[in-house]
Amino acid sequence: MRFHKFTTVFTPEEDDSEVYNVSVPALPEIHTFGCSFEEARFMAQDAMELVILSKLEQGDSIPVDKKPVKIKKNEKVEEMEINSLLFPGILK
Repeated sequence: MRFHKFTTVFTPEEDDSEVYNVSVPALPEIHTFGCSFEEARFMAQDAMELVILSKLEQGDSIPVDKKPVKIKKNEKVEEMEINSLLFPGILK
């Protein structure tokens, strides 16, 4: 089994601390959000799976994890994993 770990940054909206914007430094094409932290985590996982699947289908390599350059006081940072079993027949 192969896992890919990615550092994920959750930034609360200034005017609504329940809404979180999500970024993944190693996957800059990911821009998503959730109306709660739990929803933002779900959306981040979904977005990462789609980006990884797309990269694999195109024959691109999976980037290595990158840490954020700077973390703001109100941001939450978490390592999230993508399991290779989600992509049977694509990963070898």
